[in-house]
Amino acid sequence: GGVFGEAVSWVWGGSTLLDEGPGVRKDRVMVSLSRGGADAKVSREFDLDAKEFLAVSDGGFELPEAKSQLSYKDRDTLL
Repeated sequence: GGVFGEAVSWVWGGSTLLDEGPGVRKDRVMVSLSRGGADAKVSREFDLDAKEFLAVSDGGFELPEAKSQLSYKDRDTLL
């Protein structure tokens, strides 16, 4: 299957790192991918230590396919 367990051609759309300041480990990143290079992207939170996407049921962020921009406000909040 594909990146999200689907047979879809996903294209890299960028990433946003959670930066909580100096001395704080960088362990979370929002990854954005588009279906076949489309303008709209799906964004999911990735755990850099576990090397896996975080499930929404475990507190991970997942944004539906849309033309959107995002940034972290803090570990529990996206803007």
